[in-house]
Amino acid sequence: MTYCILVPHYNHERQLRQFLPSLVATGFPCVIVDDGSDCDNVEQLKALAARYSSVHLFELRANRGKGAAVTAGFAFARSLGFTHVIQIDADGQHAVADIDRFVAASKAHPDWLICGKPVFDQSVPKERLYGRKVTDVFVALETLSLQIKDGLCGYRVYPLAAVEHIIDRYFIGPRMDFDTEILVKAVWSGIPLEFLPTAVIYPENSVSHFNYLRDNLVLIRLHTRLLLGMLIRLPAILWRKFNKQAAV
Repeated sequence: MTYCILVPHYNHERQLRQFLPSLVATGFPCVIVDDGSDCDNVEQLKALAARYSSVHLFELRANRGKGAAVTAGFAFARSLGFTHVIQIDADGQHAVADIDRFVAASKAHPDWLICGKPVFDQSVPKERLYGRKVTDVFVALETLSLQIKDGLCGYRVYPLAAVEHIIDRYFIGPRMDFDTEILVKAVWSGIPLEFLPTAVIYPENSVSHFNYLRDNLVLIRLHTRLLLGMLIRLPAILWRKFNKQAAV
């Protein structure tokens, strides 16, 4: 089992510059996937990454979306010989100090997805908080379970073998729909999830690339697609639940 940190990046060089040293200090190699940032951000990012021998930079020529960047990072990490990736956002929202807890949980259950369950402070925008509650309702319907404690937090440990199984079997959205969709389809695939509480902040002057019109339309399409997919798979889901209950 070998781990690396995976950071999807899009025009967040200023924020990443502030907390990249703390990522390097964890001792885990770091893979940064730049998702078609503008030229100035890319040049500064290259100079920043060049300071550290343990940081690998992978560039996408055009902006494809967070999900596409993370998926490219999975393939790049696998090519470097890693078996697990620790996904963390580039904007400094996530607690780097919790990486050891996430890795310890992953080592205890190597085939499970280890996911962050946010503990917010007063900096969280109310619309984000309410949006999460709506997502919680949808993912419960889409999985007929309460296995997914938070479908939006991008702080996770992914076992690459399990991820490859999901990606080979299902379509996964390439943008802001990625974080939710991969968890729903992990549940459909019978891959266990574990959620760990972790502090999430919204730093002052942070740059968000969430577009309320475009990305909410993406999420509406996502949940429509997942609800329809759940209905198609409903007999198989119910059969699996029945067999588990019968085995107890």
